[in-house]
Amino acid sequence: MKTFKIPVATALTWTIASLMTFAIQATDYSSLNGLQGAALKNAVKEIALPHTVISYGDKTWEAFAQADVRNIWDGTKMREAWFDMYSNRLVWVEGGHSGMNIEHAVANSWWGGQKNDAYKDLHHLNPSDADANNRKNNNPLGIIDGKPSWSNGLTNIGRPVYGNGGGAATVFEPADEYKGDFARAYFYIFTVYDDIAWQTEPAYMYDLSAYPTLQPWAYEMLLDWAANDPVDEREAQRNSIIAGIQMNENPFVAIPGLAEYVWGAKKNTPFNLAEAQTKPLLDRPEAPVFSQWGEFSLAGVNTYVGRWWDAFLIDWVTFESEYAYYSISDSLNPDAEEEWKPVYFGIEIPAAKEAGQTLTIKAYTSWYYDRERPSSISTLTLTAVDPASTDYMNARWQKVTDASRISSDGQYILVASKANAVMSTSASATSSSGYMGVAGNVDINEDGEITRLPEEAAVIEFVEAGGGQYYVEVNNLRLEPAGFLTTPVVKKVELSEEGMPALVTLSPEKNVKINFGAEYGTLQYNAQSPRFSVYTSNQQALDLYMCVQSTVSGVECPAIVPAEPSATRIFTLDGIEISGDLQSLPGGIYIVVDSHGARKVAR
Repeated sequence: MKTFKIPVATALTWTIASLMTFAIQATDYSSLNGLQGAALKNAVKEIALPHTVISYGDKTWEAFAQADVRNIWDGTKMREAWFDMYSNRLVWVEGGHSGMNIEHAVANSWWGGQKNDAYKDLHHLNPSDADANNRKNNNPLGIIDGKPSWSNGLTNIGRPVYGNGGGAATVFEPADEYKGDFARAYFYIFTVYDDIAWQTEPAYMYDLSAYPTLQPWAYEMLLDWAANDPVDEREAQRNSIIAGIQMNENPFVAIPGLAEYVWGAKKNTPFNLAEAQTKPLLDRPEAPVFSQWGEFSLAGVNTYVGRWWDAFLIDWVTFESEYAYYSISDSLNPDAEEEWKPVYFGIEIPAAKEAGQTLTIKAYTSWYYDRERPSSISTLTLTAVDPASTDYMNARWQKVTDASRISSDGQYILVASKANAVMSTSASATSSSGYMGVAGNVDINEDGEITRLPEEAAVIEFVEAGGGQYYVEVNNLRLEPAGFLTTPVVKKVELSEEGMPALVTLSPEKNVKINFGAEYGTLQYNAQSPRFSVYTSNQQALDLYMCVQSTVSGVECPAIVPAEPSATRIFTLDGIEISGDLQSLPGGIYIVVDSHGARKVAR
C-alpha cells in the first residue's frame, strides 16, 4: 500500500504580505463619534467619497496585480496566481489574464451601466473567471433554497429561500469564506454612491432613498454575512493597498463594527469608534494541499486530479493548531449522503472496482480556537485507470510547427495560444449556443513541451476525408471516442457521429487553422467567454500539440521522423483544392500548403 503525505499550510501565501504592513490609510474617523443611523451613514460618505479615480481597464489590472495576487505551489515551485473569489480556475499572473473579467460586486447594470466613478471603484472590483461572471450576471445576492441550479464551488446560482431575494427568481450566493467580503463591498457602494442614477427596475436589494438605501431583507442578510465572515488579514491588507492607490479606504473594512451602527442592532446607539474598530482576525487556515510530491496534478485553486487503481493511504500531516476533516464520494454510489469525518491517521483509499470509477475526496482544516471559520475546501478527484491501459495524461506533447506532422497517424491536443487553455471533451448541451468546453490550463516547460494534461482534456485524431481535409475526432485521455466535430451554423460547434470535414493547415505564425469553410469559420478560442467554437471573426488562435513520447504504460505515440518536402497544394478560401499551377489560375486569394505550412497568396 502506497502512502502519500499532504501538507496543509504551504499552498497559499500573500505575495504582498512579506513586503507591506497593515498601515491602512491614515483616515480620521473621530467625527463619527456620537452619530447613528442615517446621520452616521451620511458622515461616512463624506469621509470616503473623495478619492482618486483611476481609469478602468489596464490600470485596474495593475491595481489587481498589487491587491489580488497569491502564491500557489504548482507541484514543483511557488507561482503567482490571480485571487479569484468567483471560481477556482487557476490563472497564472505571468501568463496575463486571458479568460478573466473585471467584475463588479455590485452589478453596474443596476445604475444603467454608466461608466461613472462607481464603475471604476476598486473597492468593489475583483478579478473573476469570465464564465463565473456570466453566470452571476446581475442577479442579486441571496441565500439559495436547496441545491444550486449551477455551481463551481464558489459561485452558486439558484432559487432564493422564502423572504430572500427581494422578488428575484434567481440569486447569487458566494462561498461562505467570501460572504463578509461581499457584504462590506455592498455597504461601501450603497453608502458612497447612494445618490447616483440607480435604476428602479429591478431594484431587488435597494430602494432609492438616501437611508437606508438597502432594503431591510438585504441589509439584515449582509449584516449576518459580515458577522459570520469577519474582516481578516487578507481583506484588511487589500483595503490598505487600494487605499494607497485610490487614496480612500472602505470604512466598513477599516471599522468592522461600523455597519451595525448604520443598519443593525446599534443603529439607535451613538457610534463609538473605539468599540467598533476591532483588529482584523487571522486569516482562515490554508486549504489542504494534495500535490506536494507530484503524485497528483493541480487542476485549479485547491483542485487536484489523479489516477488510482490499487488501495493506498493518504497520510495527513497537520499542525497542532489545526483540525482536519474529509469526505469521500463514489461515482458508483452517487445518491449516498456526504459524510464528513475527522482525520486521525490518514485517509484510506480502497482499490478501484472498475475502470472509469471516480472518487472525489474533499478536505478542509480549522484552527482549534476558531472552528467557525474553516479553510476553503480542497477537492481531489481520482479516476480509476488500469495501469496496463492507454492513458495520455502524462505523455509528452510538442507544438506542431511543420504541416507534414498533421496526419491521421498522430494524437494531438488543441491549446489556446495565449491562455494555454486546453480543449475538453465536453460539448455545450444548450440549444442557444454550441461550443467545446475548457478542460483547464496547461504548463509549457522550458523545452516547449506539455507533460501533464487536465483530466477532461480532449485527445484529437484526424481522419482523412479527402481533398486535404480531415474529420476531427474527439477522444478522452484513454482514447475513448466522444464524437466528431461538426458545425451546423456559424459560432456553433458540437459533436456528432458523422462529423464535418475541415481543412487543417498551419498559419505563417504556426497556429493551427481548422477551417470548416467560409460560411462557418475556423475553430478558435473565445477568451471572454472561455470556450472553443467556430468563428468567422478573429478570436484567440490555437496551437496544435502532438504526442511525441509515452511516459506511461499503454501509450504509443508515432515516431517523429524528419519530413520529406511535400508537394505544393492549392486551395480556395472555401477549402476547395485546385489542381494546376498557381501561375495559371485566375486572379484572387489562394491558400498554398507545403512542408513549410500554409499561407495566403495573392494571384
